[in-house]
Amino acid sequence: MSTAVIDFESSRIRLREVPAGQRGRRPGASAQKAPVAQRMTSGEQIGTRLTRRGRLVLVATVLVLAFAAFMVLSAPALSSGEAHHAAPNSVVVAAGETLWDIAQRIAPGQDPRDVIAEIVDLNALSDAGTIRVGQKLFVPAG
Repeated sequence: MSTAVIDFESSRIRLREVPAGQRGRRPGASAQKAPVAQRMTSGEQIGTRLTRRGRLVLVATVLVLAFAAFMVLSAPALSSGEAHHAAPNSVVVAAGETLWDIAQRIAPGQDPRDVIAEIVDLNALSDAGTIRVGQKLFVPAG
């Protein structure tokens, strides 16, 4: 690679060849570091300096890997096949039947108002009077 050198005394420009080790340096810079192999044997410390962004990327990478390992190694919950909740029973509304009648029939020993409230909740009814003949209603097991 050639470098243009301007000689101000003679006002002329001359080209000179720059050695490979000095390319990109200022002309006349004499402080040249030894190659890496020589620096390692001489005991000079060589290290990697991380920038703030580099540290952030390193921490994020470690966290992602730890999370991935946790997800892979953690076992999903096993189901025993047993019913944990009682399956709701259902009734079909007959002609002239009200929720009060249904509540007394399915839970004779309980307060009908409590049973009606459960029927309304199980079936997402807007109120107790919105049932029709032939409608299937879920009722609490009892």
